[in-house]
Amino acid sequence: MTRNWQIALITLGCLGTYFIMRSLPVEECSFLHYGDYVNSEGVIEGCGYEETEFFVMENIRFPIIPMITPLDSLEVGKPARFEMSLFTTTGKPIRWEAIAVSHTERIHAMVVDGSLDDYHHLHPQPTGPDGHYTFEMTPNRPGPYSIFLDFIPLVSSRRTLLASGFTVPGDPVAPQPGHSLEHREAGLTFTFVPVTGQALSGKEARFRLTVKADDRSPTRFAPVMDAYAHVVAFDEEGSGFAHLHPQNTIIEGQDPYDPDLEFAFFFEKPGYYRVWAQMVINERPIFAPFDLMVL
Repeated sequence: MTRNWQIALITLGCLGTYFIMRSLPVEECSFLHYGDYVNSEGVIEGCGYEETEFFVMENIRFPIIPMITPLDSLEVGKPARFEMSLFTTTGKPIRWEAIAVSHTERIHAMVVDGSLDDYHHLHPQPTGPDGHYTFEMTPNRPGPYSIFLDFIPLVSSRRTLLASGFTVPGDPVAPQPGHSLEHREAGLTFTFVPVTGQALSGKEARFRLTVKADDRSPTRFAPVMDAYAHVVAFDEEGSGFAHLHPQNTIIEGQDPYDPDLEFAFFFEKPGYYRVWAQMVINERPIFAPFDLMVL
């Protein structure tokens, strides 16, 4: 009888722990982004990777297969619709309802061409049967485009990173490495200034994003996906990406005219990286490019 009670108590304790874990918030990045691990098959699974890393996609494997199919003919400067399917390697669909909300969206798709000049941050939406999604964009360059997906399935609460792509007819353009950490647009000057010295491979570097109006008028930031800025970086080889958010992720209480926009990067290898900062300034959407050389 005593043994039966022990089994019953252990069972109730396990059930209680399960329901407590299920009740924890799944939309907060502070809960979801916390490290990684290697599963029993030796495959790296993203358990909310630290948001300072650059991910080389050939080193990351998830049991989910993304398929991208253009629904329109692809031409430079012409809007096109795409269908995207997400299925596990065993054929199970990744349902919209089974994906956590992270930074106000369920799926983040970072799309960039081979020259790294045409960058889009998109959020595919569900359509038709489970596991099927659509998005729309206008390619502005010929050649291959890479799509990097970033989302968190509720079943695991682990950040999932996938890669796919498509090709726009025409002669591709190669990246043109530069050294400029300043961008000018619409009477505004954007800078991405290192605050820890030169970016070195194998060490964390911190950068501060600033914006000033040429006429010294106020510059008011508006939240984009629950942050005052988002930063994405790509390497010259197109091997992967970094998807970064400000170190101070809490926007409540910050001055929208002078928010705290410091970002931390960790690059394992030296080389050229194109960095894109996404903001809304004075109600105007801005994608500001910077050229970063890592030694």
